[in-house]
Amino acid sequence: MLRLVDALAWLVILFLMAPLIIIVGGSFTVTPYVAFPPVGFTLRWYDQLMHRQDFLDAFLTSLAIAVLTTCIGLVLGTLAAMGMHRHAFPGKQAVEGFLASPLILPTLVSGIALLQLYYYIDLNAALIGLVIGHVLITVPYVIRTVGAGLLGLDPALEEAASSLGAGPMRILWRVILPAISPSIVASSIFVFIMSFDQATVSIFLATPDVVPLPVRIYTYIDLAIDPMIAAVSTLMIGFSFILVAVLQKLIGLEAAFGG
Repeated sequence: MLRLVDALAWLVILFLMAPLIIIVGGSFTVTPYVAFPPVGFTLRWYDQLMHRQDFLDAFLTSLAIAVLTTCIGLVLGTLAAMGMHRHAFPGKQAVEGFLASPLILPTLVSGIALLQLYYYIDLNAALIGLVIGHVLITVPYVIRTVGAGLLGLDPALEEAASSLGAGPMRILWRVILPAISPSIVASSIFVFIMSFDQATVSIFLATPDVVPLPVRIYTYIDLAIDPMIAAVSTLMIGFSFILVAVLQKLIGLEAAFGG
C-alpha cells in the first residue's frame, strides 16, 4: 500500500513538472517552433530575447510593480494579521472573510471590476492602478502567512518583555517582529513571485505605455509562437525557483510557514 501511495505521489509530481520540462527543453531547440524533445541545441532564442527592447522594458515594469506590491502588501498584510490576532471585536469573522475575499473571487472578476472602477474615477496612472490591483490579490496571502507565524508565537515572550519595562512599540520592534521574521520573509517572496507572474489582472489594467512582462508574452503569442517565448518562460521559471531556493537556504520553508 505504501509503495502505491509513493508511486501515485511521483505521478502527480511528474504531471505537475511535465509542462515546465517541455517549456525548458523547447527553449533550446533549433526549429522555428517549440519542439520537445528539442531538435539539436542552440542558445539562439535567448540571444534573440536579449535584443528585444520591448521585453526588457516589460521585465523592468514587472520588477517595479512587484517591488512596490511587496512593500505595500507586506505592511498592510502584517498590520491586518496582527490586528486580527491580537484583538477580538464585533464582526471580526466578517472582517476576516472580507480580507480573504480576493482568494475566493476569480482574478478575472477582480480585473474587470478594477478596470470599471478606474474608468469611473478616471484614474490615468496605469502603474498605480496595476500596483493597487496586485496588492488587492496578494494581501490575503500575507495575512495568512504572517497569521500562521503569530499563532506560533509564545505569549510568554511579550509578557517577559513587558515585565522588564519594555513599552508596546519596543515589544513590537524587538520581540514580535524578529520572532515572526521567517513568516514575513516568506510572505514577501511569495507576494513578489505572484505579482511578477500575474497575468490575468494585468491584462485588464495594462496600457500601451505600461506593459508588464506576462502581458507582453501574451500579446506576442497572438503574433507568433516560437521558441523565444519558451526562452522567456524558462527565465521566469528559473527566477521563481531561485527566490524559493533563497528562502529555503535562509530560513527553511517549514519555519517560514509556521511549521
